[in-house]
Amino acid sequence: MNWTRYITGWVTVEVTGAEPEKLLYALAERGIAFWGAAPPKDYSLTVQVPEHAAKLIRPLAAAVGCEGSIRSRHGLPAALRKVRRRYMLLACIGLVAAVLYVGSAFVWQIDITGSDAVPEGVIRQALSQCGVDIGAYWPAFSQDQIRNSVLLRVPGLRWMTVTMRGSHAKVIVREKREHLPLLDRKELVKIVAAKAGLVEKVDAFRGTALTEENKVVLPGEELIGGYLTGRSGVIGPARAIGGVTARTWYELTAKSPLESGVKTPTGRKTSRWALILGKTRINFYKGSSICPAGCDKITVDHTVGRDGWFSLPVTLEQTVYAPYDVAPQRDAGLREDLEERLMETLLRQVGEDGEVISSAFTGSERDGAMVVTLRAECREQIGREEPLTPADLADIQAKIPKTEVP
Repeated sequence: MNWTRYITGWVTVEVTGAEPEKLLYALAERGIAFWGAAPPKDYSLTVQVPEHAAKLIRPLAAAVGCEGSIRSRHGLPAALRKVRRRYMLLACIGLVAAVLYVGSAFVWQIDITGSDAVPEGVIRQALSQCGVDIGAYWPAFSQDQIRNSVLLRVPGLRWMTVTMRGSHAKVIVREKREHLPLLDRKELVKIVAAKAGLVEKVDAFRGTALTEENKVVLPGEELIGGYLTGRSGVIGPARAIGGVTARTWYELTAKSPLESGVKTPTGRKTSRWALILGKTRINFYKGSSICPAGCDKITVDHTVGRDGWFSLPVTLEQTVYAPYDVAPQRDAGLREDLEERLMETLLRQVGEDGEVISSAFTGSERDGAMVVTLRAECREQIGREEPLTPADLADIQAKIPKTEVP
């Protein structure tokens, strides 16, 4: 829309005569802008001109041997002429403007971003205790006071800010980073095999390596002992530090029915309405809002306001119930879906540091179900720390050479 044209207004005029197009030349000579010229019928022409040129149409038309008349007026001036005698409408417009102006000084919507580990409900409760709640008068907020109070109440946060846009409060938080625990060298641990595999590499940074390359190890087998042998031959317990890389083999199986129920909408829909005023809910229906079996539930909120700018504590909630029928249908992409899930499971078991060397899928249909098997060869870290037990300490003690007394 051309806002300048809308604000100043324009009129549509009709010119009738033997040569109505001469009016266009007359307008051009006077430097009057015009647009939308079209012949609605013989010996007639309609054209649109600015509002301020409307009074010149009849004299100019008469000068070229035609008759000119105004058919309609458009734009803001025409709209104001229509409503200037409608006092109730003007009063309602003024009342709405006043409500929006006053309502924009209160908080009616709170959005929180940046929270992952800390629950959003905990942050909202802390904000409410600090005065940042629905209906609060936000010009009285103290940014520093709110930030310090919330950070004291929520230890998991390290920074936060509250930004106001009209009645919309946008809360941005940053959580504290988890620091990796420091390695306690005084803790006595050993490294054992978390799973079976063929050892490819042993990295014993501290402790005693008890396995070697190309050796098959079983789950629970000790790989790096929690003891050290000094230069003088003295053996003592210590914390084992290191890792063991091994080739591992997996066989995973997934099973799913060949046919699954597919929902087909019946086309019938029913709606229930509720009015929410602030924290008060008024239901315009009887009974519970629990969705019955065989029915989809869709909730739509109609809020008074503009998202991101302002909102009033008035929400009209519409709940639509759409019944559906369930019909059995064969899933054409079932095998591909099972293969994808098996590979995701394999990658989770191998871990981020592991890799899949080779893999192969086999599938078959048995008893109305699709059975898919994944066989894979991988390379991964199989070492797992375990604390030394009294039996381990006794074994280490037994390894210490006995000194004979003469």
